[in-house]
Amino acid sequence: MGEGRDIYHEPPQRVLLRTADVYQTEVDDGVAGYSEKLLAIVADYRNGGRPEGCNVQSMVGKSKRGEVAFRLFARVNSGTRVIEAAGFKTRGCLAMTACASATCSMIEGRTLAEALALTTDEVREAVGGVPAGKANTLTFAVEAVRALVGDFLVREGAGLPKLDAAVPCDSYGVACLMCEHCSLRDIRTDLLVSSWEDEPEAACA
Repeated sequence: MGEGRDIYHEPPQRVLLRTADVYQTEVDDGVAGYSEKLLAIVADYRNGGRPEGCNVQSMVGKSKRGEVAFRLFARVNSGTRVIEAAGFKTRGCLAMTACASATCSMIEGRTLAEALALTTDEVREAVGGVPAGKANTLTFAVEAVRALVGDFLVREGAGLPKLDAAVPCDSYGVACLMCEHCSLRDIRTDLLVSSWEDEPEAACA
C-alpha cells in the first residue's frame, strides 16, 4: 500500500484570538517579531467592545492580501468634547489588536482636538513597536481617530467645509491609499451626494 496523504499531521501551535471583540484572521508564525509589551497588551486588554453610552464610532481597514480592520467606539461629552470612554473591535492580527487597545487608552480623557494630535510614532511607542510587515496597523490606529472625530462633527450637523477644515483628507496621500475602507471617506461621499441632490444642476455642470 502506497503512502497516503498525512491527514493527521498537526500544524505548529499558533496563537489565535477568537473573542467577541477580536477576530484574528491573519495566522502569524507564532509570536515572532512581536515585542513583549505588545503581547502583554493583547493578553490583557480591557477596552474591547462599545463603551456604555457610546455616541460616536468609526472604522478603517483593508481587505486585499489579508483582512485587517479596526472599529473604534467612544462616548464623547458634547459639551466639553472630551472622550470619556473608548472601546474597539478588530479583525486581523495581534498588532492591530494591540494598536487598537493602546489607541483607546491614549485618547480617553483627551478632547477631540487633542486626540487628533495622536501620531503613529506615539502608537508605536505605546505598543513597543510592531513587526515591519504590520506597520499599516499604526496608520489605521491614527486614521480611526480622525474618522471618529469626523463622525462626531457630522452628527452635530457639520457639512463638507467644516469637515475639511477639521479633518482634511488627501485622497492621494499614503494614509488614505492604505485605508481601503474608511468611514470618514464614506461620510464625505454621503455629504457630497447630498449636496448634488440639493443642487442637481450643479452636479451636472
